Amino acid sequence: MVSVAVILVALGAAYALLRAKMPATHVGGSFRTYARFRDGSRLALGSPVEIAGVRIGEVKKLTIEGTFARVDLVLLDSTDIPADSWITKRAESAFGDSYLEIIPQNGDLARQLKTGEPIIHVIEGGSTDTALRALARTMPKLDHGLDNIHDFALVTRKWASGPFEDAIVGADRWLQDGHIEGPIAATDHAMETMARGTERARDAVAEARPDVNQWFERTNRSIMNARRQMAAVRTGIHDGLASTRDGIDKIEPTIDQIHDVVAAVDEGRGDDGKGKLGRLINDPELGETIDDVSDGGVSAAHSLDPFKSWLGVRAEWNVFAATSRIYVTAELEGHNDKFYLIEGSKGGEGSLPQDQLDEVLNAEQYNRSTEISEGVRFTFELGKRFGPLRLRGGLKESTFGLGSDLLLNSGRLKLSADVFGGFSYTPRVKLAAALQVFKLVYISAGADDVLNKPGYLPIESGNLTQPSYFNKLRYGRDYFVGAELRVTDEDFGAMVRIYGSMLAALLL
Repeated sequence: MVSVAVILVALGAAYALLRAKMPATHVGGSFRTYARFRDGSRLALGSPVEIAGVRIGEVKKLTIEGTFARVDLVLLDSTDIPADSWITKRAESAFGDSYLEIIPQNGDLARQLKTGEPIIHVIEGGSTDTALRALARTMPKLDHGLDNIHDFALVTRKWASGPFEDAIVGADRWLQDGHIEGPIAATDHAMETMARGTERARDAVAEARPDVNQWFERTNRSIMNARRQMAAVRTGIHDGLASTRDGIDKIEPTIDQIHDVVAAVDEGRGDDGKGKLGRLINDPELGETIDDVSDGGVSAAHSLDPFKSWLGVRAEWNVFAATSRIYVTAELEGHNDKFYLIEGSKGGEGSLPQDQLDEVLNAEQYNRSTEISEGVRFTFELGKRFGPLRLRGGLKESTFGLGSDLLLNSGRLKLSADVFGGFSYTPRVKLAAALQVFKLVYISAGADDVLNKPGYLPIESGNLTQPSYFNKLRYGRDYFVGAELRVTDEDFGAMVRIYGSMLAALLL
């Protein structure tokens, strides 16, 4: 009995000692506050609340407030917490429960938090659940990305074993046919001819040196003669001006008569055409109408500044295919030698062809079918001018293309070359020359699809009846002639002023 009594007394003393060293968080009148967290996981009722590792309270209540988790805390009454303190959630281990830590700010200088007020500044602490939920939200996106990569690989594999392989085979066949050797040989021959011409020019310059010296002597003598003639001309001009002054004195009576006629027209006097002409000139409504039309034309012409623009309509006729093409062109050129070419074309070639490969049953080959619909092809190219040479690139007849223009004789002769996508695997090369025959009219000629041999393809019509020229389609090299009407912005402004005024006068 004595031993049991001694043990009970020792246990009671140990419990009293431990109880004295633990903070009391359940005393009456305790300090209460709360905080709002976006993630309240791993927090439980009774979870510790610490400052610098010292427990000062515990979690009293967990509720939902809107989209936040509201955590109500019970702290010791003696705890002083600045109002701008921070609170964060921490965990002792990866899978253990979390506890809350308050981080005071500014010490004794800040306002102290009162009971019932919230802790506003919250630091969302990391947790294993948060990381796992983020990983769970990310996995479907990764699966979708892997599916897209798989689909792209399948499409790429199909394209590589189909059209790409055919393009490689066609390019190899084109090289084996000798299309490269011929241009290289022609270029080599041209370089040799240029070298021989350079040598002849050098010899001609050496031989012409004595003649050049004699020419300079003759030029010097001609300048001296010109100076003497200019002195004589100055004397003649002085005498002519004196004679002109005498003639002006003689025509003053005639000028007075003209002044009387103009006054009669302005006042509308007389029964003949002078009265009608004066009334027409002094009509304010007609004058305002003509001014409005002229101002509108000037504004339309000046609206293209700072560009210089050309508008044109061109028609071409293919000689062997016996088909025509119509082009509507707009060209804008800036002050920094940049320009834009916008063009729409429609012809017998239709819109951009649509190719399809069909596998032949019981055979390791494919049938290629091409569908061409009637439509318009568009061109939009950006270019740069280097003196008489212009380089351009961009969209050419609804395919990617490059081109160049060489302007000779102040633009009256234009040589053009274009490379862009065509009906065959070989690029389509078009060479053209345009010559100005009138101010606004040009004639043109050239060769189209130069690198491809000409041929015909049958057109499958099924049971339909169509005209005979739809039975086959010509492709490859062909020659064309054409004509173009080209108008500048100055011409357009002048036409608006003149014809607009005439139209207004006729309507009135």
